Amino acid sequence: MAASRKPRFPAQGPPVFSDRSHGPLVAGVAALVLLVNLGGAALHDEDEPRNAACSAAMLDRGDWVVPMFNGRLRTEKPALVNWLQMAGFAIAGRNETGARLGGAILSIGTCLLTWQIGRHLHGPAVGLVAGLAMASCVWTAVGGRAATPDAPLVFFTTLAWRLFVGSCGSAPGGVVSEITPLISPRRGLAIGAACGAALLAKGPVGLVLPLVTFLACGMLLAPGNAPPTTRVWRGMAGVRPGWIVAGALLVASPWYAWVTLRTGGEWPRGFFLVHNVGRFAGAMEGHSGSWLYYPVTLAVGFFPWSIVLLAVAVRALVLASRPSEPRHRATAIAGVWLTTWLLAFSLAATKLPGYVWPAYPALAVLTAAFLLDWATDKLPFPGRRADGVQTPDRVLGLAWSILVIVGLAGGAAALAGAAALAGIDRLPSTTPILALPCLLAAAGGCLAWWWQAHDLRGRSIATLAVTATFFTGLLAAIGPAAVQAGSAGPRHLAASLPTTAAADAWVSLGPVPASLVFYTGATIRPVESVAEALRHLQTRPDGLVFTAQEHGHGLAAVLPSACDIVHRVPLPFTDDLLVIGRRTAAETLVACQASPTTP
Repeated sequence: MAASRKPRFPAQGPPVFSDRSHGPLVAGVAALVLLVNLGGAALHDEDEPRNAACSAAMLDRGDWVVPMFNGRLRTEKPALVNWLQMAGFAIAGRNETGARLGGAILSIGTCLLTWQIGRHLHGPAVGLVAGLAMASCVWTAVGGRAATPDAPLVFFTTLAWRLFVGSCGSAPGGVVSEITPLISPRRGLAIGAACGAALLAKGPVGLVLPLVTFLACGMLLAPGNAPPTTRVWRGMAGVRPGWIVAGALLVASPWYAWVTLRTGGEWPRGFFLVHNVGRFAGAMEGHSGSWLYYPVTLAVGFFPWSIVLLAVAVRALVLASRPSEPRHRATAIAGVWLTTWLLAFSLAATKLPGYVWPAYPALAVLTAAFLLDWATDKLPFPGRRADGVQTPDRVLGLAWSILVIVGLAGGAAALAGAAALAGIDRLPSTTPILALPCLLAAAGGCLAWWWQAHDLRGRSIATLAVTATFFTGLLAAIGPAAVQAGSAGPRHLAASLPTTAAADAWVSLGPVPASLVFYTGATIRPVESVAEALRHLQTRPDGLVFTAQEHGHGLAAVLPSACDIVHRVPLPFTDDLLVIGRRTAAETLVACQASPTTP
């Protein structure tokens, strides 16, 4: 019979490392991905420079309570990201590195927490692979190197999850099989304190979604020797939701109360009603998407580990349907965490890739558990090698093929289509280097397939980890600067503008360029119409108007003879920034030629 058939191939796990080396290895990979050339690229998009400019303004005023941007109250985010950036400015200077340093360090901490969670739920080998997967996936490099509140949110929510998982006992062999979440009041306060810091990072989501996850785990994993209703209530009570909420309020409420008093209630009205309720109810700033938005986001953001994403989901669903399976409860804990974040933000009308980044630690743990099950022939569905069928190997063979295809396609795109990707008319001399990490990914896929063909599945996993590290690390270190290499952005424009502008000398027709506010340190008054911008130029000989190209055509058509477009600043992925003023102003502007080595 097939069940008694001797396995055709011996089960082999990943290469053995001392448990004491796992933490330093995860931290080293995370540091390589997150810290190398951290300040090489200018602050991009709107969020990075807006956060940094707000932090710089708070630092100048000596005010750690009220966030201000360009002379106005900023209600989009709480103040934790500003505190981190103010500390970063003190350490590394008022520059890109200082703005990003705090988030990068916390992201390294998130990778270490993911390692500890995987270790507690499934044992040391899964913990190591989970930590490496979290450290070397694409979105960790993107979000962890960005001057935004996302990295603090992910760190503190993952810390809360780590403290919760620590309250669940582990069975012999390292796999959690008997779990009754029973949290002491002290641990409940600690979990709440972590959620309170998450509240200061990004608002209610930092408490609500972790608490929903903990309550769901309590209900699902409560003891089964009582009536269902009793089990549910005991499970929820064991999570200590009251203590968690109390801990969160102890940490977060002082700042929320203080900023409310200082702003006469204006800050909480804007933050809660517009940027929380409003973003959930309606798509803001064009950020919308279907139910497929976040599955696609995970496939891209968790790359290259996402090459097994579908198989990971199948394994998790199979184990979730088998309560008697020893790995059921450990899988349920990670599955509930992942599902809560995905479902909540799929229901929201406004969608952005970074919103589900707090779910990545759970995805990393589930992925690591799948890969170790494959390596040791313990996958819980038909087609195991022990049955004489090689379905799992075929699945992994397909995964390596995906890695090869994506790597080759990415390398070809970097070599042939870089000009279009960078939004410029010429190919920057540095951009073809983006082909290197893509070709390394293709080579890694070939090598992983070769190890699998020689029945060395553990080495295939090790090859994936090494490939992910160098692919993501190289892409993060050279990618942003290479894309910016052909455009003279506000960082370079600011170097040619007067170091100090007279009050009200600069205005913006349309949205104020946040990067220009940060790099110049000036307050730029917004104007609402072409007529108002024209009056500014006529009455202020030293006046300048900044505007996007789409807004500038109407103004350029009615300019007096003494005024002109004195400079045009190419920007990646968006319209050029136009600088309009008197022709004499052109003499004070130098040519802004971007360089990837410009500090």
